[in-house]
Amino acid sequence: MKGHHLLLLPYLLGSILGWNSPSFPRNNTRPNIIFLLADDQRADAFGFMGNTTVITPNLDQLASESTVFENAYHVVPICQPSRASIMTGQYLGTHGAGFDYPANYVITESEFKNSYPVLLRQMGYYTGFIGKFGFPVGGEIKMRNLDLESTKYLPEASFDDWMGFPGQGSYLPRNGRFNGYENGTYPGPEGRPATHLTEFMGNQAIQFLRTAAHAKQPFCLSISFKAPHAPYLPAERFRQMYDNREIPRMQNDAPEFHQTLPAVVREKSRDARWYFGRTQGYYGEETGYRHDWHIALDSVYQEFIKNYYGLITGIDEVVGRIRAELRKSGADRNTIIVYTSDNGHFAGSRQLMGKDLLYEESIKAPLLVFDPRIPDRHKGKRQRALVSMIDIAPTLLDLAGRTAPENYPGKSILPLLGTEWKAIHEAVYGENNFDDYYPMRNQTDDPENYQSVRSRYVRTLGYKYIRYHENNPVTEELYDMDRDPSETRNLIDDPAYRAKAAEMRTLLDRFEEKHVRYGSRLNIR
Repeated sequence: MKGHHLLLLPYLLGSILGWNSPSFPRNNTRPNIIFLLADDQRADAFGFMGNTTVITPNLDQLASESTVFENAYHVVPICQPSRASIMTGQYLGTHGAGFDYPANYVITESEFKNSYPVLLRQMGYYTGFIGKFGFPVGGEIKMRNLDLESTKYLPEASFDDWMGFPGQGSYLPRNGRFNGYENGTYPGPEGRPATHLTEFMGNQAIQFLRTAAHAKQPFCLSISFKAPHAPYLPAERFRQMYDNREIPRMQNDAPEFHQTLPAVVREKSRDARWYFGRTQGYYGEETGYRHDWHIALDSVYQEFIKNYYGLITGIDEVVGRIRAELRKSGADRNTIIVYTSDNGHFAGSRQLMGKDLLYEESIKAPLLVFDPRIPDRHKGKRQRALVSMIDIAPTLLDLAGRTAPENYPGKSILPLLGTEWKAIHEAVYGENNFDDYYPMRNQTDDPENYQSVRSRYVRTLGYKYIRYHENNPVTEELYDMDRDPSETRNLIDDPAYRAKAAEMRTLLDRFEEKHVRYGSRLNIR
């Protein structure tokens, strides 16, 4: 008996003194895991982040019981490669599954075997997937990107319960089906059929939870929402919540912020073209194209932002429904909930619309981790340490008691839960290979004057460095994030920051040397 007391002593002391945060008292049952992934949701598009306009009561409540990560960053701020990175635990430059050159390959079946859902299933977890899968998986040959709308390249057999769909999908039902699934098969409250995809995915989630309750094994459910991605079509009842109010523009939605951007961004980026109405796309009505969908016009901005927030409120309701179902079954006491997005969104910031560029509005991620086993006094903490979306996969495996594969570059963030500060990264990294399919330098007739927004970044707590590595000459940006959080003063040519610029270049060089297989590498000295 004395030996048992001695074994418990470190845990008891840690609990009393509060320094044992990565080893909060656990029960012997492996926890259930729900991973929620929004699409295009900004890190500040929540009530708990100080946004007084967006309506997110359920997420606000979840945040009050979670650890909120204030410095979480995307490794690639656009949906397909971001989702591939999150699930496989690899950087875009390593897995190569992006939209655009030079990283426009599939994830092979061998690569997908190291993804977190496959590894958890091997551990005995009952696994499910709902929603927009987002990237192609298939074969053993590293082929160029395949048809993203085809169900042929979805890893349906890798999950116990598959309810995913390819491509962008549709918010609205067609012939009684949502992206191939019969609406009536997944009834909502009181047996009502769903009228919107987000509601339908909520119905699917409730059915999964009820099925998993009888599986006699822990479960991992991954839900990848389409919302609030374009086209901006929320359910009418959520859109009406934003009627009769004028929503202010983002604080840095003004010409003076746009003019601080490098010329390559202002002149070539699709995000600038979209803002000023110089492009077209599927950003308006779901059944067609709109040439006037640009938010330089105040009336268009109001239409966009109310629809964007309405889609987020739709997700919020699903979060509330999931938590209510967990409480009803008693699974709430042993179910971890992780909430994040696949990338941010400018929504007018810097007079840009969209994502993919490497500024804070695009690369900063919302991240909540709710663990009901953590003592109440440690809940609701705001964690300031740098974390990366490359940390998601090793964290989910760590929750289940499994060490991450050796080829995972990320780290588990469990030691950060319930604490206010504990560093696990010196810096975080990311990359953007999306340039609207613009040819690479070696594909052009004028390589000496080549300009592209393909780029990479490194971010420490104090500084950010961005390199447009394909440009000739190379374009660089350096920002002091403490003094200039809006990134308006590029310090790359300031003699006072010469040493800091060299330090940040070296950090990015190391990242490229270690993790960039698909894409050019260029050391700057």
